[in-house]
Amino acid sequence: MTQSLASPGRASAEQILAFWDERARQFKADGRATLRETHLREVEVRAMMRRIGRLKPRTVLDVGCGNGWSTHQYARQFPGITFHGVDFSGEMIRYARQDAPPNCSFERADVTDPSSLPPGPFDLILTQRCIQNLPDWETQKRAIASLRGRLTAPRATETIARRGGALLLMECSKDGVKQLNQTRVRLGMEPIEGIEPWHNAFLRDGLMKRTFGAKVEFFCSTYMLLAKVVHKRLSYVARYLPAVGRFGYDRLYVVR
Repeated sequence: MTQSLASPGRASAEQILAFWDERARQFKADGRATLRETHLREVEVRAMMRRIGRLKPRTVLDVGCGNGWSTHQYARQFPGITFHGVDFSGEMIRYARQDAPPNCSFERADVTDPSSLPPGPFDLILTQRCIQNLPDWETQKRAIASLRGRLTAPRATETIARRGGALLLMECSKDGVKQLNQTRVRLGMEPIEGIEPWHNAFLRDGLMKRTFGAKVEFFCSTYMLLAKVVHKRLSYVARYLPAVGRFGYDRLYVVR
């Protein structure tokens, strides 16, 4: 598909499904099926692993798991945790089920249709660039509220359960795109066009904070500054560096 099919936030569900089914057929089990920027993908997975390790959930729902490339890594890293992966694309799920670790399972589901999702409850629900594939804020808001309703309720046992479950939404931010391009322009550089693709509607930090009390974490700020402002070839080194500052459009929204 090409960007001429639809503008950001205007794509139909059928167009988006066709796009991801084709990506699955193209890349199969490869991590590039859901993001071609492989170094950023590594940063995402390591950041999510750190949080899973810190929260110590017993059950995790990975929404928009794609071909399971990252879910498999989480399951192998944490064999005592049960992982459930769901995705809108049946082609993605077909590859996710291949060589899956014994502590994870996969099924097709639509985040906009609560009846299709596993009922839970789950100690932890995570997304990686899933909610931004929904066409507008109203649809995104309903989906997030539905996911939050599947979290483990607070109770007086164990670390994460004492506070109740958590949503870790690793999604792209419109505010972050604006911040990045303003920085480039101030430095005499051209803005990067097309960061928000035709099949996405990036989130706004203010709406996430006001509606869900989300905490915004800048897990890839160093990577974004070096790879997107200084020089793209620095992405190889930047993927290993700790995040410093509040920069970049790939952000983690923590909702409880």
